[in-house]
Amino acid sequence: MEKTVRLNADQREDLVAYLDGELPDEEVQQIDHIIARSEVARHEVEALARTWEMLDVLPAAKASDDFASKTMTNLKVMEAPFILEDQWWYPYLRRTGVICGWLLCLGLSGWLGFQITRYWVPNPHDQLLNDLPVIENLDQYQDVREIEFLNLLKQSSVFDDVQEK
Repeated sequence: MEKTVRLNADQREDLVAYLDGELPDEEVQQIDHIIARSEVARHEVEALARTWEMLDVLPAAKASDDFASKTMTNLKVMEAPFILEDQWWYPYLRRTGVICGWLLCLGLSGWLGFQITRYWVPNPHDQLLNDLPVIENLDQYQDVREIEFLNLLKQSSVFDDVQEK
């Protein structure tokens, strides 16, 4: 007799069915063969059999009279589809979503309007900014009456020592 032969994991899972006589003949013969050869396997089967015998000693639990109806009601509730529109919070969520959508559209419209007016509509003050150096020196330019005077002044040698800037 071999002491080290043990039941494998599948055979251990089938021990309850073995003790209840619910296993097919092939598997019963395999377990019987292992039990006949191994004390360890026999001990496992005997321990499980004693456990089942102890469970028979305990008083049987009795279900309440309305257990079946409560169970069936719970099953029907679990089978019912989840309908989003039937939830109490759905109208509030939908209203909040619509308001957020409108606020987003208004914000985007404002931003787009700003961008259009900033880049596509010409600014009348841009010409003034471009002509600012001329405008700053306008008083000096008005003192010169004619261009011919400036040309004669340039041809003269009066300003030869002054370097051009």
